[in-house]
Amino acid sequence: MAMYKTALPPHIEGVGTAALLTPLYTSAAPGTAVKPGTKLRILCVGDSITAGVRSTEVNVGYRASTISNRASNSFPQRPNIFLVHAGTNDMNPNNSNTTEGTDPVAASQRLGAMIDRIFVACPDAVVLVAMIINTCREAQYVSNVKAFQALVPGVVNQRRLAGKHTLAVNFTSMPTSLFPDCLHPADAGYKVMGDYWFDFLTQVPKEWITAPVGPDPKRVDGIDANGGLDPDIPAPDYGTSPVQTTSKQTIANAAAAAANPNTPRMCNTKPHWYSTGKIAAGKGFMGEWKFARTWDGAGQLASGIGRDPKYVRLVDMNGDGKADYVWIDPNSGAMYCWTNNLPNTSWSRAGNNTNGLIAPGRGTPGVGVQLADLNGDGRADYLAITPETGAVRVWWNYGPDAASANGWKFVDGGQVARGSAHANWKTLRFPDINGDGRADYVYIGEGGSLSAFLNSGSVGGQDVRWSALGGIAEGDASIPSVDHLVFADIDGDGRDDYLIWEAQSGLTGYLNQRTQREGVPKWINQGGPRTLAPGTKKPFNETRLADMDGDGKADHVHVGPNGALTVVYNRGAANTTVTMDGLRFADIDGDGLDDYIWVYPDTGAPTVYINKGPDANDGLGWRWNTVNGGNPITPGQGPSATVQFGDINGDGKDDYLTIDPKTGALRVWLNKGPDANSPTGWRFDEQGLMATGFGRGDRVRIADIDGDGKDDYIFLRPNGGTTIYRNTWDPTTPPRTGIWSALPQADAGGIGQRPEEISFYDVNGDGKADYVWTSAITGKARVYYNNYPPPAGGKMWVDGGEVAGGVGTSGSCVRWATLQNTGRASYIAVNPTNGAIAAWLSGCDDLGPAP
Repeated sequence: MAMYKTALPPHIEGVGTAALLTPLYTSAAPGTAVKPGTKLRILCVGDSITAGVRSTEVNVGYRASTISNRASNSFPQRPNIFLVHAGTNDMNPNNSNTTEGTDPVAASQRLGAMIDRIFVACPDAVVLVAMIINTCREAQYVSNVKAFQALVPGVVNQRRLAGKHTLAVNFTSMPTSLFPDCLHPADAGYKVMGDYWFDFLTQVPKEWITAPVGPDPKRVDGIDANGGLDPDIPAPDYGTSPVQTTSKQTIANAAAAAANPNTPRMCNTKPHWYSTGKIAAGKGFMGEWKFARTWDGAGQLASGIGRDPKYVRLVDMNGDGKADYVWIDPNSGAMYCWTNNLPNTSWSRAGNNTNGLIAPGRGTPGVGVQLADLNGDGRADYLAITPETGAVRVWWNYGPDAASANGWKFVDGGQVARGSAHANWKTLRFPDINGDGRADYVYIGEGGSLSAFLNSGSVGGQDVRWSALGGIAEGDASIPSVDHLVFADIDGDGRDDYLIWEAQSGLTGYLNQRTQREGVPKWINQGGPRTLAPGTKKPFNETRLADMDGDGKADHVHVGPNGALTVVYNRGAANTTVTMDGLRFADIDGDGLDDYIWVYPDTGAPTVYINKGPDANDGLGWRWNTVNGGNPITPGQGPSATVQFGDINGDGKDDYLTIDPKTGALRVWLNKGPDANSPTGWRFDEQGLMATGFGRGDRVRIADIDGDGKDDYIFLRPNGGTTIYRNTWDPTTPPRTGIWSALPQADAGGIGQRPEEISFYDVNGDGKADYVWTSAITGKARVYYNNYPPPAGGKMWVDGGEVAGGVGTSGSCVRWATLQNTGRASYIAVNPTNGAIAAWLSGCDDLGPAP
């Protein structure tokens, strides 16, 4: 039998072969070398108490024997140091994970078998075995733990006397005040626990420690997986604006060709586009883009479920706009859920299981599971990430379903992303960068730089498509690590912002500002630490950002030791408009041409520039006459996002309209034209409420569907389908909400695209508005021609195919307007920051090339 002959530190209890060698905590100075020049490859082995260390074997609820079985998967990586903390669950009189019982002696034998198994696989290793931390739970649990602690030195000493490099290390002096649930350390407790382990490592005889065998393992669950942090993410490429100055002659030639008198007013085939270059320098201004923080502390929102808080997620599972409470099992990836009933403060258990289980594990541990809405239906889907490749497999979330297993319907969608180098469990995120409701594929590189793939596809469908964007952010050198970078919509504009945690959960960062290239924002710096949120003096990694009350803005939520939620509501605001947001085109003077209108963002007051067409005496070559000295021609009636224009009474002049953002209710001010008695020189007569609405105001369109000269009310469903009400205005009767008549024969079934990308304009000049889809990503346009009234057995909307191939800008920067007396809408590109425009005038191609 080998004898231990190394001189021992004086504080190790006992001397000689019969000694029970048990180092005590001595507060080793930080930076003390364990063994200079020798690499340490450390494997932490244990139950849920071990969860505080990265890349560990964490086995929630497991006993020594099951921990041993799972830990053996890591033995081939040949650690040269093992830190073992096992036995807590063996002593738990309430543990239902096994039938092995709670006898301390039997548990110590299982611990010994684990140690033997380690040395069989790694005979050169040093194994430190903890006399486990105390508990302050029920008396029987406390008694069991103390008995087990006393047995550990003997178990370890037997192996040491047999020549193994092992020591029992004493954690019994750690105070239970560090364990909020009387069992697991909080973050402060893990720091102390780390100090203990480090101290014990410095006491190991240096000759015991040898270099690890073989190459370092690839850390598939850490930041080094799949190539690690990308050092070469390029700077964002915003592209070149298509709004460029040409010559007056170019503008004149394009206008003459598009309005050729030999061209029929109604095109029989596709438009032929004539490029003008810049024809208006733009009006208006940008928003301030500064977040004015206001946080409303509301206290505890949920008492928790008594499980490890690290695995609590707050995401919208049922599509009601409010984040629900989700717990992901760290080992299996199984999902448990309770739905958010605010303003009622109670929570409802999701599914049909008493424990809240709605999805079993899918073979990926909790750290590799993300929850994000990939198809824009408002519900977070279940994503399993492969850390070696960044590949993504999805289970589509269809919400509560009594007929489905666990009372919740998930459908396996298979692999939807094959991955990208440098994307792993640490670096890969799924924020919504462009505000289309679909989570994008974004990975973090060195310095917080970002590389992205934009997610597109049909709303609620399973046809996810990815567009590579390259670099979308250069990063921020102040970010301590990727863990401090979080994406959430702080200002309520629908786009996730780039936010940075400070240690005690304060926030700073950058607001997400749209550019002409979809999904490649400019990031607007909000200033120094805690500019966006002061923090709650709780550790940032215990805090989540999630919209708890459904107002569109991320709230600040602390997850306590038992998973309890304490919320601070986000009541802040920011004017995040770009100049382009105020741009409208409408025929204000009734001459058949659409005029340039800029609407003030806060009041909705319109400034108007009358379209006079090509003019060699104009600076650019196209004249826009100022009305009222460039001041508004009527007071505003609401924020610019609520303002539209349309001809309600059929007099040829577009009226001023507001659409309620929540209900879609329509209010009308009739355009009566120039009026010398009006302070603004133009008269609008208020008509009051004229439609009660059907839902969200941003899904309402006003356009003439039946060709009678009066604009109709169109409500868009999430898939682009319509509910259309015909305008039956009669000038002989007073205005009333009853002027609308359902027109179901004109309804479109939808094309699976977002309402934000659908508009109605007369593309072929027949006097009826066509259904136009302008792709947000490419700016390409596809038209479905209006065939009202549809012939018997015929189509209402006839697919005209792609009519515009895009001009190098996103669809959000595209407008349509009738700029010439042809009745046909032209394709217009807008510079988002200054409102300047360039036009592609619509001519017909059924006569061949223009002369």
